[in-house]
Amino acid sequence: MRTLASHFTSRRAIGGLACAVALGAGSAAWATSSASAAPAQPSATIPMCTAGDLAVWVNLQQANGAAGTGYYPLEFTNISGHACGTGGYPGVSATGAAGKQLGDAAGRDPVYPARSVTIPAGGTAHALFSWGSAEVSTSGCKPAKAQQLRVYPPNSRTAISTFFDLPSCTVGGKHVYLHVSVIVPGTNIR
Repeated sequence: MRTLASHFTSRRAIGGLACAVALGAGSAAWATSSASAAPAQPSATIPMCTAGDLAVWVNLQQANGAAGTGYYPLEFTNISGHACGTGGYPGVSATGAAGKQLGDAAGRDPVYPARSVTIPAGGTAHALFSWGSAEVSTSGCKPAKAQQLRVYPPNSRTAISTFFDLPSCTVGGKHVYLHVSVIVPGTNIR
């Protein structure tokens, strides 16, 4: 039986050289992630989504929560005028109004399998973003109010900021209070 990891490894082997050229230096930051966390690459005819292709926003209308954790779709809307491909985990961190990161970056939540996602022009895909209030109230966290999220699309070194107020930790290294899943098609939390 073929595993998910071997499926993605095989797909990478086939398009390795083309993907390396297409992704350029931005892929180096994500090269250390495991094969099971990396999606298959979009087809050669669909360019990779860049930060300039996307608007990122938190869908408050579909917020959900349980046991001290809030869940929100972190939406990636394609504003480029052409289809683009993405997939994998975005990088997410909370920041103050001046843009300084507050606490640790979001941990990875493996709720969905990694896959390649094509976002049509004007279309939206999402990652499940969660925030844990219990971790923020933990001793040693030094809570502060975050004003924004800094979001790096997969395979990008350029961030997109979006407004989102939430209590956050100012101490890093031991208080992972944010989590994010891989990007999946659509706008609904499943």
